[in-house]
Amino acid sequence: MSAKGKWDYQIGENVVYPNHGVGVIKGVRTQEIMGTEREYYQVFIPSLDMDILLPVDNARELGLRHLSTKEEIKKALSSLKEKESLPYTDWKARQNAQVTLMKTGDIRNIASVVNILYHRQKVKDLPVMERRIFENALAQLIDETSLVMSISAEDAKRTIFARLEKL
Repeated sequence: MSAKGKWDYQIGENVVYPNHGVGVIKGVRTQEIMGTEREYYQVFIPSLDMDILLPVDNARELGLRHLSTKEEIKKALSSLKEKESLPYTDWKARQNAQVTLMKTGDIRNIASVVNILYHRQKVKDLPVMERRIFENALAQLIDETSLVMSISAEDAKRTIFARLEKL
């Protein structure tokens, strides 16, 4: 719990959990694990049709965050107009860098992964793991953009691809 004795996230609030995407706090429940009782956020991730339990006392450290602001989304989307790449030619190093960016959960980093892999796939087919990372990053970017900007997922997707295609 926070210093005020309230939870950092409220029931019904939309949140983002890195590598899983946008979810909603469905509840807070107390559970005993290995003799220790703790409070857990129950986060439902619609895109995965899955509930995740995250300890309330360190949910932020695990990467749970509030949705980005409209301004943050606009900056992330505008970054899609600039071609990015990773300095690694080795696929394993590239994949590790992409995974590291995704784990931050930051919308700009997610947009960066989408940008890098979108343009890379135009040159050469992506290996299976990079394709999965791209699809995950794209889904997260679409979901968060849609929610924050109050537009449909299809409109968010069109906006993202329109910016990617400007190069």
